[in-house]
Amino acid sequence: MLADLHTALTAPFELIDTLYQRRQDELRSSSTTGHRDSASTSRLPSPTLAFSAFDKLVQERFAKLFEEGKNLDQLPLITSTTTPSTLPALGSLVRFRAMVQDTGYGSELYRATRSTSNGQERVVMFGRDEAQVNTQESGGVIHEEEDYTNLQERQSFYIVSVPGENEWVKLASDKQPLQSSVASLSLQEGSAETRSGLPNKYPIPSERHFGCIAKIYGEAADKIKTTDVYDFVGILGETQLTDSFDQLAAQSGATVAPSAPIPSLHVILNLPVTYSIAPVDKATDYLALRKELVDHLTTLLQGDSDAAEWLLLALLARIHLRHPTGLALGSLSLNLAYPLGTIAPDTSEHLIQFISTLVPRSTHLSITIPILNSPSSTPLAPRTIEESLHAGALQLASNTLVLVDTLSIGQGQLVDTGVKNLRHLATTITQQKLSYEFPYASFDLETNLGFVVLSQGKAIIPTDCVVYVQPQTTTSTFKVPQVSQVKLFEWRSFLHTFKHAPFSVPESMSETIQADFVDRRSKSVGGQGMTQDDLVFRMTASRLMALSFGREELGVESWVRTGELDDRRKERGPQTVQGGTA
Repeated sequence: MLADLHTALTAPFELIDTLYQRRQDELRSSSTTGHRDSASTSRLPSPTLAFSAFDKLVQERFAKLFEEGKNLDQLPLITSTTTPSTLPALGSLVRFRAMVQDTGYGSELYRATRSTSNGQERVVMFGRDEAQVNTQESGGVIHEEEDYTNLQERQSFYIVSVPGENEWVKLASDKQPLQSSVASLSLQEGSAETRSGLPNKYPIPSERHFGCIAKIYGEAADKIKTTDVYDFVGILGETQLTDSFDQLAAQSGATVAPSAPIPSLHVILNLPVTYSIAPVDKATDYLALRKELVDHLTTLLQGDSDAAEWLLLALLARIHLRHPTGLALGSLSLNLAYPLGTIAPDTSEHLIQFISTLVPRSTHLSITIPILNSPSSTPLAPRTIEESLHAGALQLASNTLVLVDTLSIGQGQLVDTGVKNLRHLATTITQQKLSYEFPYASFDLETNLGFVVLSQGKAIIPTDCVVYVQPQTTTSTFKVPQVSQVKLFEWRSFLHTFKHAPFSVPESMSETIQADFVDRRSKSVGGQGMTQDDLVFRMTASRLMALSFGREELGVESWVRTGELDDRRKERGPQTVQGGTA
């Protein structure tokens, strides 16, 4: 076990060779059982037979070696700050916590084995073919034309650093082993022209990031979807991207100039990502912790405690159920609409900065008429250009919180591009679906994003909940209090624990909710009673209200408190600077 672990860490191809040799020995042994002639005992099994399900055998062995976190921590890391010059050597076993950006590169045929100078078969899967070509080390492999009976298929995806991943998460998760940090400075033998990624394939251009081609073997590729996040473990290589036009030109005999190589990762394991956020201590005074967080949010929202309550619920929201009709249950998009001229300077910056210290992933979208209309700005939805899926600003991993700033949206006419962008934003917020645009069609893929919209005056972007903020402090007296790291740690644990906590509604509460709904409907005047949509919204909000108090079951207190908070929200409306209705 320890010997295999050391080999995997230092020379992964050697371990793969050993596993292949064991596989051949097992097949030879089983094929000679019951045979008496000595000739049959020395005959090697065919490469095709030996390679059957071999990728699964490799994956199972590596999974066993790295099932303990301490072993996984020994692997060199590729991070958002990695550059081609700091990559480990080609052929190294590495980790890359990444989001799947593009699954459209299709399948690729490759030779699973090649003959060596001594007549043996050597496995060249998992990137050995690339490592040999790019480091000019053949290892005795003969490259003459041979039969192609051992062709195998792998899938190619494009993966990128997780967009919007916040700094405190990276500090906790990206701890480089000392030996790998030193090795990355001296052992990189790839091309000097290697790129660290394709710029059009990352949703947040202002963030540092890394991207590469992930080559997936076996059945693992079938379960991977766009925007999925994994801890990829694989062998580092290099590859060149060619499109169908290049391939057709090459087949016709034309000379095709090679593109600059980009990094590739021959994936052996794709592991679920778990962030280092300790669960909240059960002895914690949830009520006191909640009050401290709401008080801080109240200060950020210029003294509006009701708006702070709604913001807390939005931070806890996530989709927990998708109805067959397409309805996504659990999300709560929030619009904080300020009276014209009353919002404190840099409010959006203060909010996104504070939110980024609480949640693992968040991003900031500044929306103006020129940005919406501009064809050169990053579009909100992904689109295919020249057979490559260019990222959209909303192509984000699940449970990313998006702060949409429309405070400076301004006035003007939306052109076709602007209308499309605004439609994509509205659809993603209200339906939790994002359109992917291809040359001849578009497809809606499910999302699971949180949205907090900032606006002035009347809300213009549809959300689940509009709260017209009533500032209690003037912009001149607004100050953002400092928060200790200890307190931030407690708030993170609290939010993370109850955002993902199980939740139930007792039968008795279902009856209470039904009775309350009937009562409110009977008291409606002029058609202003509670609708079915109101009921669904209030049930979502009451679930979040209960969780915000550390409760995993809906009770009467949470239902009543939510109803009172929602009734006060509905009484508000757009306000002018003087306080009159707009």
